[in-house]
Amino acid sequence: MPSPPSPPERTAVPLESPFQEPGTQVTVILPEQPARRIVLALPVEKGDGHKYGHALAEIGRLPAALRAGTVFAAPTFSASPWLVNHATRTDRRQEDHLVRVVVPTVLALLDAQAARLPVHLLGFSKGGFAALNLLTRHPALFAAASVWDPSLLSDRPPHPQLADAAGSTGRLDEYDVRLNLRRHGGALRAACRIALGGIGTLEADWTAGHRLLDSLGIPHHAYRDAPADHRWDAAWLAPAMRHLLTLETRLHHGPARGEGGKREGLSP
Repeated sequence: MPSPPSPPERTAVPLESPFQEPGTQVTVILPEQPARRIVLALPVEKGDGHKYGHALAEIGRLPAALRAGTVFAAPTFSASPWLVNHATRTDRRQEDHLVRVVVPTVLALLDAQAARLPVHLLGFSKGGFAALNLLTRHPALFAAASVWDPSLLSDRPPHPQLADAAGSTGRLDEYDVRLNLRRHGGALRAACRIALGGIGTLEADWTAGHRLLDSLGIPHHAYRDAPADHRWDAAWLAPAMRHLLTLETRLHHGPARGEGGKREGLSP
């Protein structure tokens, strides 16, 4: 019997960032094949916490075909990572840390062609919240977002952690993902750039998110055939990556013949 493949090699790069407390890093898995894309695995815990599993360990369990040509990068943050900029604390500007430090650091690890590679977002729970926010706020930097069991797409009050990360009511409003989809939805209507997956713990958020995207006319692929525990798990990562690769193909080549401008949302 052949031995199982060894896990992909990881490279941890310490970061010196004016936007975070000392000690953050980004861990990268480089593909054996030429890089064709970058996927940022957005965390749900501060530091290198593993209470909800380990993103890169689960990514390493994916079939080789779903990892081929992909640079996976997992950044850390010094506080609960909602990917928002704190209203007053310069060492808790999480969005700036990702956009201005993490992404350039990952690009610098690659060859000169890296600037042309699409950068995608992958996450669940608060990482799914962050991915959709980042896509709306930086549609020219990020190509697509694949999220599973995303948080705060239903109409419940903001999570206390999010309120603390924002630091003020005004800043909290600035990062309301539902409002941002309304504010910036125009940039997302030209092509399907969102895969919205479930079912985990937050089924109400999946349903609310699907309905909101439909009502705003934002093309998306909504699926809920990936049941898994609310944690990093190859059980939901595999379909999330498959859908992300499909989004990328269609962004490059357009919809299949006969699809025209059809929206990708599926009925709940």
